[in-house]
Amino acid sequence: MNRLSLLPAIRLLFAAFFLMLAAACTPAPVPAATTTPTLASSTPAPSQTPTPSSTQLPPSPTATLTPLPASAKVQINVRKGPGTEFDVLGMLSSGSALSLTGKNEAGTWFQVTYAAGADGKGWVAAAYVQVSQGDTALLPVLDASGASLTSGPTSVPLTPTPTLAPAGADNDSATAPAISVVFSPTGARQFNYTSDVSAPQGDAEDWLAFTPYASLADSPARLLFSLICAGTGDLTVELWQNGAPLSGWGELACGDRDKTIELKAGAPYLLRLRPRPGEGLRYVRYTLTVRNAE
Repeated sequence: MNRLSLLPAIRLLFAAFFLMLAAACTPAPVPAATTTPTLASSTPAPSQTPTPSSTQLPPSPTATLTPLPASAKVQINVRKGPGTEFDVLGMLSSGSALSLTGKNEAGTWFQVTYAAGADGKGWVAAAYVQVSQGDTALLPVLDASGASLTSGPTSVPLTPTPTLAPAGADNDSATAPAISVVFSPTGARQFNYTSDVSAPQGDAEDWLAFTPYASLADSPARLLFSLICAGTGDLTVELWQNGAPLSGWGELACGDRDKTIELKAGAPYLLRLRPRPGEGLRYVRYTLTVRNAE
């Protein structure tokens, strides 16, 4: 084969080579970047949670003691403490209105509202006080400074727990009675006395003195006795005169109310109260009321 016949074939080879070379040198098309749409998230601004306001609750009700209304039977002294050894704050005339706010442990003195006293309080002898309404047994027991010796009033009544402790000595006797009251038409006509006795230990007896009256000469005095008791025993009540117990006057027992007993007017008498004989500790707390009817 001559060279001229090979020339077209060589040209075709070169052409194919250059086409392939051109194709290899041409950069591959870069795909256009697609933008992925981003949804704008509307995140709501954090809502402000309201802070609960502290509502002030009304104060809890506090149980308060309602003073007992009373009046003075006679002209009496108001003292700083429960006893004649305390200074006199002032004097109240017969019939003066009183508000009882407490009593001493023996029940022989009442704390009363009195403007001239410390903290607006004073003390008067129970024998010369007429209670208008209410029960003096419910009054709080206070010491000489006015501090409570018992639990204060609460909205829920407390069930008292019986105590077997002996009664404390109050040092009264037939010659030095706990109280001594002279009844009269214009003066004292009633007394209330609260105390306790116990045996064989503790204060074994109480002595109370009184002198009755009668409006008509040579007429007997008519007295009404009431005796309320609590505890683990019962009481024996004796009536004495001129240093010896009387017989034939009647009798007085726990639970009696307005029991009528007639006695000689103008004559002094003594009441002796003590626990009845029995086994174990006999403790009796009592309230005695004596009223001179005529």
